[in-house]
Amino acid sequence: MLFARERFINLALAHSLALCAAKQQYQEAIAQGQFPTASWEAETRANLSKYTAVLLRSFWSSLAVTCCFIALGLAAALLLGKLSPDRRLDVGKLLSVLGGFLAGWATLFELGGVMATFSGEQLHELVHPGLFRVLFLPGVALATAGQVW
Repeated sequence: MLFARERFINLALAHSLALCAAKQQYQEAIAQGQFPTASWEAETRANLSKYTAVLLRSFWSSLAVTCCFIALGLAAALLLGKLSPDRRLDVGKLLSVLGGFLAGWATLFELGGVMATFSGEQLHELVHPGLFRVLFLPGVALATAGQVW
């Protein structure tokens, strides 16, 4: 859903509206039909668009940096003779590399942070730790499996 940007923003807008509806300060205006206003929706959509862009930029840029460093590591292994096309594939090492890749990607993504809001309850703030776990935990499992293979 996050990668279908407009759908994610629409979902985040509905989430923001639900957060407002739960607050006492908005309940009277909602009951009178005065909330949400057109300007609230436009402003909120613009903010959510910025938050989503930062989240996606962090996700993809951390992937790019991780790929560069994996490539550097593989190049160093090739230059040192630890890796060559004529050597047999070692499944344990492959699992370790994949696990390290996922864990590294997740770590860089987490370190990139997320645009925080006052409440800390916006959808992009809730999705960020989930994406970290989806990348990091399988990475740790693969790296561990590779080490004991």
